[in-house]
Amino acid sequence: MKIKRASVMTCKSLPMIAVIFLLLASCSCHQEDDLDKIKAFRPEDKYFKSALVSLHFVMETSSADEIDTLFNQLIELYDLPVDAGSVQDGVYTGESPYDAFDYKHVVRIRVENGKFTEVDYNEVNKDGQGKQEDEAYCEEMSVTGTTPALAYPAMEEQLLNTQHILHVDGLSGATYSRYRFRYAVGIALMKAQI
Repeated sequence: MKIKRASVMTCKSLPMIAVIFLLLASCSCHQEDDLDKIKAFRPEDKYFKSALVSLHFVMETSSADEIDTLFNQLIELYDLPVDAGSVQDGVYTGESPYDAFDYKHVVRIRVENGKFTEVDYNEVNKDGQGKQEDEAYCEEMSVTGTTPALAYPAMEEQLLNTQHILHVDGLSGATYSRYRFRYAVGIALMKAQI
């Protein structure tokens, strides 16, 4: 009993991000995904994948301010790409792990001469159905002032116009989608540089 109390006290004294890292590191389940592929972006850092898994977890469970802070810290810490300036011409894809609602966030980008020239983003469920095409979901979300069918093309256009993932803003009713979009584009950019 004393050991249990001591470990709880220790856990409470850890910063929240450290607790998240510990919980995720103890997960025994494993499935090959884009995060396994991008470990080669920072092969010398055995915690790089865990940091990105943690960022995804924070995106699903935290306030916008907390997500902004962690997103910016990880970009600085790992020198993550935020534009296509150093990417060779080609088509690249990026996707997140599945979220709490069983959707993964998938993007396909085309890069030419260090610029994004095409962007296609959607959130796709385990059955392969995208939110943009899900009429019932779009109808349900319309009360927020937007739908995936409106918000995702708007974010794609912002990326094409600004050429920088941090300059893609959320739309009213799709605040968290901007982080999911940025995350997926970031994964695509890392895969492009491996």
